[in-house]
Order: sequence, then structure tokens, then C-alpha cells
Amino acid sequence: MLAALILTLAGRAGAGMLSNFLEIEEPGHLTLSVFGIGFGSESYGATHGGFELEQSVTRGFGLVARLEAYQSYMGTGYDTPITPATNGPFFWGRFEGGIDLTPIDGTHLTFVGGNDVGDSHSQVIEGNFSSWMNIHDAHPVNLSISSSHYFENDLTNGLIDVRVIALSTAKLMLLAGAGAIIWGNANTPGVQVQGGPDLGLYFRDWKLRVDVQGGYGIDNEYGLVAFSRSFDWVE
Repeated sequence: MLAALILTLAGRAGAGMLSNFLEIEEPGHLTLSVFGIGFGSESYGATHGGFELEQSVTRGFGLVARLEAYQSYMGTGYDTPITPATNGPFFWGRFEGGIDLTPIDGTHLTFVGGNDVGDSHSQVIEGNFSSWMNIHDAHPVNLSISSSHYFENDLTNGLIDVRVIALSTAKLMLLAGAGAIIWGNANTPGVQVQGGPDLGLYFRDWKLRVDVQGGYGIDNEYGLVAFSRSFDWVE
């Protein structure tokens, strides 16, 4: 799916995209993002958090490093890289590195890979896509897709969100939409799906984003809360 999006964007952007990748960004930018996520349902509970560093190289190309800590308190779910014999809790860290691509303004593609340490020893690859549409309208629309594959238990997941800016002021943005989580491997009875409405708040002055999602699916009712805050430096 991500490969098809890249080809589509390449056809739309043409020479402008090539210029983004070749022109060295001056001055450069270093971005630190701190984030955390919590998921809860009657059969699975987990949290993880960490930070990401991104160093710009050209206007359309950057280097990414991530360090994360994971805690699985009960059961297994969409982001569990192990198939445990007991019910937990389990703790592991993850180190990843990769690239961030900006083929056109408002569109980002990130590809990272790495390894777990602790209760998980899985290798992992991950891709993230985010694109804004109708950016000159009063209510732009964002499509985001994230997908990971864990080699230890051969689990693949995908998180899809479609949201619109419902309200925008000088201080904050309110986003509303819906999202779904899809995952599975050889040990799951078919494809696992859950989804529901989500809301997001972005506080401009603090560069702070808070997201909540709730819904229903294979885990019955579930809830997800996430936050991230970014810090930028011009070099």
C-alpha cells in the first residue's frame, strides 16, 4: 500500500519532488519528539513511550532515530511482537533508525527498522504515511497510515486514520474523524479488526498533540490515548 502511494505521489509531484530531494536544506533543522501511547480493552492492556530525533539533510530527505520502551500488562494485541506462554506483564525496549521523505508539501513518508531488547528480541520494520488534502479549504483532511511487521511472531499490523480539521484558531486545532486497527499472523483466527471515532487536539504554542480513540472490534470495547510534543532547533 505504501509503495503504491509513493508511485502516485511521484507522478503528481514531478520535477518539484526531485528538487526537494536534491537541494540541501539551509539552515538545517533538528527535531526532537517525545511521545506516549496507552491502549486498553477487556483482553489487552499496554503502554509505550519514547522519543524520536530527526535531522534534515535536504528539503525532502531526513534521518530518523527512535528509542522506545514498551509495557504489555495483560494479554496480546496489535502491537505485541512476541507470543508468550504466560499472561505477562512483559517489558522491552526498541531501537530504530531510518529515513523521512517529504515528496511534496504536506506529505510525509517514514521508513524505520530496528531490534527489540528485553522480553522481546524481535526485529521490526515500520512504515508511516501522512498526507494533507484540500489544504487551502477551511477544513483540510488528513489521511495517515502506519504499518509494522514483527519478525519474532510474524505479526503485521496497520493503523488507518482519516480526520478533518473541525476547528482552527490561533491557539489550537480540533480534529475529528475515524480510525481502524487491523492485524494478524498465523496464530490469529483470521484478520483482527477494530475501529471507531477519534478526536485530536493540537496546541500550537506548545507544539503538543493529544489524541483519543474509542470503538469496538475483536477486543470488544477499547480505548486509546496518545500524546506527542515536538521541539525544533535551527542549525
